[in-house]
Amino acid sequence: MKKIRILIIVTLIIIIVTICTIIFLKYKENKVNTDIDVSDYDANMEKNEKEELSEREQKDMVYTVEQCVNSYLDIINTNNSIYYGTNENGELTKLVNENESIYNVLSNKFKTQNNISIDNIENYIEKQETDVFFVPLDMKYIKNDNLIKYLTHGYITDLGYNYIKDIILIVNLDFDNNTFSIEPVDDETDFNNYELDKNDIEQIEKNNNNAFKYVQATQETISKKYLDYYKKMALSDTERLYNLLNEEYRDKRFENLENFQKYIENNRDTIKTLTLQKYLLNSYDGYDEYVCTDEFENLYIFREYGPLNYEILLDTYTIPTEKFKTTYDESGDQYKVAMNVDRWIQMINNRDYKTAYSYLDKTFRNNNFGSEEAFEQYMRERYPSHYDFELGESTETNGTYTQTIDLTDISGEDGAVIENTIIMQLLDNYEFVMSFGVN
Repeated sequence: MKKIRILIIVTLIIIIVTICTIIFLKYKENKVNTDIDVSDYDANMEKNEKEELSEREQKDMVYTVEQCVNSYLDIINTNNSIYYGTNENGELTKLVNENESIYNVLSNKFKTQNNISIDNIENYIEKQETDVFFVPLDMKYIKNDNLIKYLTHGYITDLGYNYIKDIILIVNLDFDNNTFSIEPVDDETDFNNYELDKNDIEQIEKNNNNAFKYVQATQETISKKYLDYYKKMALSDTERLYNLLNEEYRDKRFENLENFQKYIENNRDTIKTLTLQKYLLNSYDGYDEYVCTDEFENLYIFREYGPLNYEILLDTYTIPTEKFKTTYDESGDQYKVAMNVDRWIQMINNRDYKTAYSYLDKTFRNNNFGSEEAFEQYMRERYPSHYDFELGESTETNGTYTQTIDLTDISGEDGAVIENTIIMQLLDNYEFVMSFGVN
């Protein structure tokens, strides 16, 4: 009996130890896998055999591919500083033949099909003689393990934002070696009907010119990129930008391409210095909304439905956003007045004098200006900068609100505070009419 009891105890101990070991190993396995997933994602695209990229990876890849295209454009620039140096006499001279660098970034398939060598590369690659900007417009891909082939369409401009031409490129990416290769495609190719061949994806050996870094699409990165695309298109291809505006917004705000081109021309100097100061992400059913603010408090709204599938609005007053309407509906009348003051100052900062004029009380604008042109001339002379404002005292009499404001120059060039008084009546459907102090 004593031996049986000892055997039972030993058996129980073995069972308990085995169970604990299994639990520990399972925990450790889960913990290690979690750590690997996080570190891999931070460093690079997740390595998997899925044929489809995740939504997050697709966003990342837009900017990774864009980076590869820009690297290629730098390499085919014959005047790139990387090819120059000083000779023994201290004179600037070309030290490196760019053909070898170009050869290094072309795909093996493209080189083989065309019998390309370092010596005949000019017959197949159109070189550039200046630095250029690339503006991506469309991308699509196929994937095979850690090899990805992208077809990208966009256009290039010089540093003065003069349109040069549209380009279509195949960008091959090897995530085992973090290398890329390029296949130029005829510019007349129909992007939408071009079929990518999964069997053409090739492994890419690393050389001195074909490495890339994976770009993560953070909220800030996406906001900066969209604002940068807006800036480049505004200065180089206004018609293309016009077609990216939300259709309802575009028709209500500008009515036609000519008015939009006039708006861009009137704001050209501001657009040239455009930089992101603040951003906000609002997520809705079916799209993400990136609200960007520049140094002059102007708003740029990008509604993203997918990678490079977006539309643009340039204010929140032409078509009130869902967030604006919710806040407005939940606010008291005094706060509604403040929100409308903010909208009207946005119009002035945007040089949108046509819309600002339409919100003026009819009797007030006829007595003081007589026409939209006279109002614009007055505002340009009296309020030539971009302004921030602070609210002062507010009173109400029989539904008419009197609101004092202090305007300050956002640029800081004029330190004077401009005092004014706005008289406003609230209307239905987020509308209002107003007048202000005229000197």
